[in-house]
Amino acid sequence: MPDGRLLFNGNIGSPTALAERVAPFLRARDGGSPRILLVTAAWGKGEYGEQAARDAFNAVGVRSDWHGGFDHAIYNLCSWHVWQDYLARHPRVGAIDAELRAVQDATRRFYVEKTSFHAERIRQAARYAREKLGDFRIGDLPLTVRDSIRPESTLGGRDLLRRALTRELSHDLADLVQNDRRMMHALEEEEAVLAARTGLRVDGDWLYQQRLLVERILRADVVCLFGGDPAALLASLRFFDLQPALVEALRRGATFVSISAGTLVMCERIIIYDNFSPDPARREFRLHDKGLGLIGGLQVLPHCMDRIHTDDPDNLAYLARRFSSHLCVGLNEESFLLAEPAVPRATSVGQHDGVYVFGADGVKWRYHAGEHIPLLAG
Repeated sequence: MPDGRLLFNGNIGSPTALAERVAPFLRARDGGSPRILLVTAAWGKGEYGEQAARDAFNAVGVRSDWHGGFDHAIYNLCSWHVWQDYLARHPRVGAIDAELRAVQDATRRFYVEKTSFHAERIRQAARYAREKLGDFRIGDLPLTVRDSIRPESTLGGRDLLRRALTRELSHDLADLVQNDRRMMHALEEEEAVLAARTGLRVDGDWLYQQRLLVERILRADVVCLFGGDPAALLASLRFFDLQPALVEALRRGATFVSISAGTLVMCERIIIYDNFSPDPARREFRLHDKGLGLIGGLQVLPHCMDRIHTDDPDNLAYLARRFSSHLCVGLNEESFLLAEPAVPRATSVGQHDGVYVFGADGVKWRYHAGEHIPLLAG
């Protein structure tokens, strides 16, 4: 059972604010000043621009340890640049990697189009049902597709319409869930091809670079995953198969702090909302990929109030039902969720905002600082 802790944030605005908010949770396993690993791969080419984060942690009392020209107390994983440098040294691997990423992008595009089709059908049916029935809500749909126990001889026209629309909406939601599963399976197949075609896992250079990255992870007391591009972050960590090392760091008692994209990749599934995309087909909740899986049972959604229509019960019910295998949790800029897998327990710890949980009934629950979030059984 992992002994570490995970502190999730939605989208806090600056390293200074982040360091001030998380300072009470920074701890060293040996009782001294903590060693903080900065994971900034989500910044891509800007990965090395971590000085503001280092200054912010210095300001809250975390001491730097400079020798040999490097800070050995607050240091960068540098996984994005290590990945890119490896591909530059091995152009054949780079070509196959680029080919497979293009295939994955095409797979996702096909999936997004199907998702948009089903989602629009659900919205149209819900609007039609409200026009005709008045009191129809997605949150009132049965969680399994079944007909009412009332015999047909007792049903009027309104009852029959409600039954038909309920059946259609329930089936469309089920189709979305199955679509997600098929897409995940396709991406996993495509991801496995890189190592199979290149012998990556037995290449001496790859093994050397991986060992260096694993050592950086395992000596950290705090692992801080920043926001930015979740695809870049995930790709660099996955290329060197770093998920087991991150799990081991958690087992050894490390504290993980994650923001925005970092929060997304910590979950078992990465669910994004492309509200900035110029392509309307991509402006939809969609499953992007399998995450690192350091937290189970919770589907954490950053930028909660920015990207989720939380005042629309139908939207919340749709979200909770589509991703019903996990509890959907929304986080804002000042929302902080502390997860302790060994207990197990999840607690709202942000002093300036709460943690939001979306139910299948379309109800939004806010948990204030100190309140525990009810976890799914098992």
